[in-house]
Amino acid sequence: MKKISLIILSAFVLYSCKSKDSNAKDSNEDSLNAPFYWQAYLDDSTGRLEYRKLPANDTLTPLSIINFINTGNTNIKMEFVKQSNDTVFIRIPDAIYLTQQMGSTGPTLYISEVVYNMTQIPGISEVNFDFEQGDHASPGTYNRNSFDNN
Repeated sequence: MKKISLIILSAFVLYSCKSKDSNAKDSNEDSLNAPFYWQAYLDDSTGRLEYRKLPANDTLTPLSIINFINTGNTNIKMEFVKQSNDTVFIRIPDAIYLTQQMGSTGPTLYISEVVYNMTQIPGISEVNFDFEQGDHASPGTYNRNSFDNN
């Protein structure tokens, strides 16, 4: 009788552990698939460009990403122009703050943040920026590889 009880108890424990593991895996998969925004920053110890994920409360689209970035950067107003094939086209009508007043690192952080956020949308691999060139930023087409050496 003790053997049967031990076998039943062991089976119950194994089933319980398996059930918990599969639930944990499901919740991990949900968190991996949850929408998020990328935030660019400079690592203090290495001086290198890094990115962290911030939870997003909505579906990621070019417009939702523009709204998110515009909210965090009140001096730069980015506008959606169009999406064509794998490229999102962005316009910044007044880019003086971006090109002249953010120093040399600020524009890199800003542009890379836009690119990382846009290119996480399936099918988008490049972002084309249209603005008047300044001392610290240039218009053009960027992708994630544009920031590999920063």
